[in-house]
Amino acid sequence: MNQVPDASMNQTLALPNGAAATTSTAVDTGMSAGGQQGSEVFEIAAPALTTTQQPDAKTLKYDVLWSNNADLSSPTTYITSALVQTGAGGVGAAAAKFRFRLPDNAGRYVFFKATGSASGDSSGASATLSVYF
Repeated sequence: MNQVPDASMNQTLALPNGAAATTSTAVDTGMSAGGQQGSEVFEIAAPALTTTQQPDAKTLKYDVLWSNNADLSSPTTYITSALVQTGAGGVGAAAAKFRFRLPDNAGRYVFFKATGSASGDSSGASATLSVYF
């Protein structure tokens, strides 16, 4: 069965500069903890990055988190380093995607975080969290 994205639920995240971290806003699944149905598939889509944005051997790591609170307080990290982009060969990093489903006990609000390593400035690029039904 092919799944269809719901563009109204997409969350875009401006990537960090250097060793900073940036966090997206959340997708509201509408389901309380313990009530997830698991039919949705979430996808993080990371853009291709140039050597200025992602120098050789430098990484950009994406974590998946959730919270039971709309303000994203008390988050739980669901997947650490779900996606890792590493600069290599003097060409930056290739675009990448990672798909996942939530377990039944997931919090209502799902979001992601990107953390860069010590150099590189990816702040001119964005990653996206999409939901497929």
